[in-house]
Amino acid sequence: VPQPTQAQLLLVTGNYRVTELDQEHERIGVALPEASPKETQNWIYITPSIKVDQRQTNRQGWHKDQKLSYMQLFEQAKPGTMLRVHGGRRWDGAITGKHIWIGYVDKNGNLQNMEE
Repeated sequence: VPQPTQAQLLLVTGNYRVTELDQEHERIGVALPEASPKETQNWIYITPSIKVDQRQTNRQGWHKDQKLSYMQLFEQAKPGTMLRVHGGRRWDGAITGKHIWIGYVDKNGNLQNMEE
């Protein structure tokens, strides 16, 4: 007797370091903060409907927060950039990004003050 197909939705929220950009396939290669910054551990798939927030901090410690578009995300996220990502886990283990924050995680992977 065939068993009914079951689907599981797993939400993921975590801090990652950008390792590579693949705009042609709408994805960003990432690794955990403590992993090698030159080796991609996973892919974050990006769609035009993704929410992207960027924080810039000046020398005096003042923050400027702004919304970025899908295209601006690919312009701002360079290898080494730290991201906070919220999304859904895909069947192949990759992540479909729903919300990405740039500039809210320090180079050691520690989350800075933010409201989700």
